[in-house]
Amino acid sequence: MKKSILILFFFVIKISAGYSQTKAVVIDSNTSKTVPYVNIWVENENNGTTSNDYGEFIINETDSTKNIVFSAIGYKRETVQISQIKNIIYLKPETTVLEEVVLTKKKESKKIVIDKFKKSKIHFYYGSGKTPSMVGKYFPNEDKYSDTPFIKEFAFLTNSEIENAKFNIRLYEYDSLNFIGNSVYDKNIISSVKKGKKTTTIDISDLNIRFPKKGLIVVVEWLIIESNKREYSYISKGIKKKNTAFEPMFGAVAKDTNKYAMVYRGKWMKTFKNTNQSIKNYKDKYSELAVSLTLTN
Repeated sequence: MKKSILILFFFVIKISAGYSQTKAVVIDSNTSKTVPYVNIWVENENNGTTSNDYGEFIINETDSTKNIVFSAIGYKRETVQISQIKNIIYLKPETTVLEEVVLTKKKESKKIVIDKFKKSKIHFYYGSGKTPSMVGKYFPNEDKYSDTPFIKEFAFLTNSEIENAKFNIRLYEYDSLNFIGNSVYDKNIISSVKKGKKTTTIDISDLNIRFPKKGLIVVVEWLIIESNKREYSYISKGIKKKNTAFEPMFGAVAKDTNKYAMVYRGKWMKTFKNTNQSIKNYKDKYSELAVSLTLTN
């Protein structure tokens, strides 16, 4: 018997009566280089996009008095009124105080895998509409990790109808008050997935990133780019309608405890228990991002 799959799309797409486009390119204010994969959205609206490989973006919004928010890892967030956007948006690099690192040569003779998941047990997925969104999972630090201090790789359960759909990984240290603390790595980690339901492994051993003492937050960030776009149809009140989603989707495991959080309109929001009746294994449980972490020495 075919098992049902529940997909949670974060946001509804805004439909406007009029049509107006804002076009520009995002530039690093220090280097004058273009900034790719900046997530961009209309403040307090379900309408957004992501800058392409060349830092270019187009966003549709009819009200020129509204603000557009620009967010990218390694840069200060910028909010600009639409009427003030001409051809260029400058982002200022953000100075991040990273944990002091003692340089040691990696041996990679030991490894430990944390939170390994079973692909066959997962029937819940997170997806994204036309608003940039993120999901993050918390990995607490434990004494047993001391012999394997380096982050080697991540494994995600992904499901995509598009070949080579791209997403970004952000890494933060845990903050007991705000969930998200300082960046552990201040650059994008752009990755891609194969079409279909896959275990997607991302090896970052060459970055020499240590597991933070306060614990690690692994964040997946959707990219609202044309190559990730998927049109689909659905029935609402007997009427066939069309909508847009952006691949890939990320699987989630059912948990009694809560070690994850989601971002909504650029703000981390409180998580909630799943009350959907369609998949009983997830009923009244938290849907935690399915990601395993491998550490090495």
